Amino acid sequence: MGLGLLAPLNAAASTANDWTTTSSLTASSFDSDGKLAMNIARCRSLFDISTGEVSFIFTLKSDADLSEDAVFSVKFAKGNESCDEKSLEQESSDSCISIANNRALTASSSPIEVRRDVATLSSATTADTCENLNETSYVYLIVSDPSSTGSNTYTVKYTLDFRTARPEAPTGLSVTAGGESIKASWDASKEAVSYKVYYGTEGTVMSTGMAPETLSNALSVTSTTNSSTVKDGVVADKTYMLSVTALDSNGNESLLGEVVTADTVASKDFWQSYREENADVDGGFCFIATAAYGSTQEPHVRILRQFRDNVLMQSKPGKKFVETYYRLSPPAAYFIGQHPFLRAVTRTALWPLYGFAYLLMNMPVVLYSLLSLFAAGIGFLIYRRTRRRPQAAKAAALLLGTALAGGALCAPADAFAESPVNMMAEFKAGPYTPDNLGNAFTSHFGDGGGFTVEGEYDWQFWRGVGSLGLGFHLAYGNIKGNATEESGESSVDTTELHWLPLRLSLVYRFDYLWTRFDFPFTIYVKAGLDYAVWWVKDGSGEVAKSEDGTSGYGGTFGFHVVAGIAFVLDWLAPDMEKAFDVEWGINNSYIFAEYMYAQIDNFGAGGALDLTDKATFHIGIGLEF
Repeated sequence: MGLGLLAPLNAAASTANDWTTTSSLTASSFDSDGKLAMNIARCRSLFDISTGEVSFIFTLKSDADLSEDAVFSVKFAKGNESCDEKSLEQESSDSCISIANNRALTASSSPIEVRRDVATLSSATTADTCENLNETSYVYLIVSDPSSTGSNTYTVKYTLDFRTARPEAPTGLSVTAGGESIKASWDASKEAVSYKVYYGTEGTVMSTGMAPETLSNALSVTSTTNSSTVKDGVVADKTYMLSVTALDSNGNESLLGEVVTADTVASKDFWQSYREENADVDGGFCFIATAAYGSTQEPHVRILRQFRDNVLMQSKPGKKFVETYYRLSPPAAYFIGQHPFLRAVTRTALWPLYGFAYLLMNMPVVLYSLLSLFAAGIGFLIYRRTRRRPQAAKAAALLLGTALAGGALCAPADAFAESPVNMMAEFKAGPYTPDNLGNAFTSHFGDGGGFTVEGEYDWQFWRGVGSLGLGFHLAYGNIKGNATEESGESSVDTTELHWLPLRLSLVYRFDYLWTRFDFPFTIYVKAGLDYAVWWVKDGSGEVAKSEDGTSGYGGTFGFHVVAGIAFVLDWLAPDMEKAFDVEWGINNSYIFAEYMYAQIDNFGAGGALDLTDKATFHIGIGLEF
């Protein structure tokens, strides 16, 4: 413990507000400027380190004023005692300890650091005596500057609140075990702001009333409610011990509550059930790339080869799949390689698989980058078109002139020329329920369905009576359910089916009634190819595996047909339409509803997870530019 005068600072002081105060302990939600909440964990940790010290740093701000006559003193009081906040002299009382008296205060004095060990800060003498403290200590910096204007003596005070009483332990703990998770619930505790669930196998040393910091090999999860499901490290056919503690607003943790046991029982997730009914569906991905791209060194082929080596070949089912592929694929590869048109079609069809392989090996950076680039790309195209259109500049000048003249903030109708239209961006969502997954789907997910969100970018390469375009889609959907026990009863374990459709569409929009007669409705149709990447998660949140070790992920080819109707929002606000076109390059905006038929079953070839939905719909918004 001691007082340190550290690095010089060309600064000065005239009031208490000219100082900032910090401590050496990490700040948390129950600390504030000039105040440190000392809970039981912090108190014990200070006894565990070699120095056992807390430092308090008073730093002079750079814009403060200071005369040559300024002096300071540092005092300390503990145990709910206090010091005279205006006196720079050493006090005779044992409750106030002087650390420095009447020292010259110059720019080089700042920062002023005070170090004290925990035994002098409180009545605690060992780690075990840290409990049940309810006392406050203070560190004072008293400054006097006789040459300053106004009050020439002031105090900067740092407060230490020792609040180390543990809250009461939660009661009423009950648990329900699955095969890969255990659900726990308990009665809410009045003082608690959060809870910790501790668990371990039967060999874990855990008992009611035990201090949580003495646990050595237990796992834990934190919950802000009075229930939680633990998954990490939980496996079937094991006995686990569980107990719950409460944490109060100061971060103090209660002793362990009642300890209960839970016996995990085996359960089946959706992938295991589906494989029992469809043994020919092995998951995995089909890729026949060398013939399509013409070289084993072509970049797309290299990525797919890395996917084969780094993903598929790391498991027995994956190795078996690769062996089967090389045994059966040579005739098809030879046939594709002899026909340039088939090579082109195959390259197009393999693009989604190539993208997914790259994505899978570089998650999550690639996914985040793709979404960012997609948004940035649309923004850049709008910006570029706005900058390049002469009529946009003229319209902007007209808008400015009208505004300066006190008129409405829009261009006159006869002076406005709409910019060309050749792109479309859509964002939509809707239900999605695979229709052909049989009893396995119903037993795990019931009669409910999933939900899909989708983004689409269209390039309109022809305009006449309507428009014809090429659309690129990226969608994501999932559905959550429960695993089942051997008896067929629902388990507390969860299971999830996720799908990531990649679509390529030919799009026709009949917008002639809008462009020619201002009738605000557009009808459209779409049709194209799909490649849906899918994966199944088990109760632990990992990719599911069947009894024979086959991983529950793969990809399925298919096609889709869409019919929809859109309402042109510009019809409601024509002036806003012109402003959007001039400022952002957005010609038209729509809200729409569409019906979709999606047959995703490897074109009926079998051996794939069938994600066909024969009747679904989307609602969304579209921007045409």
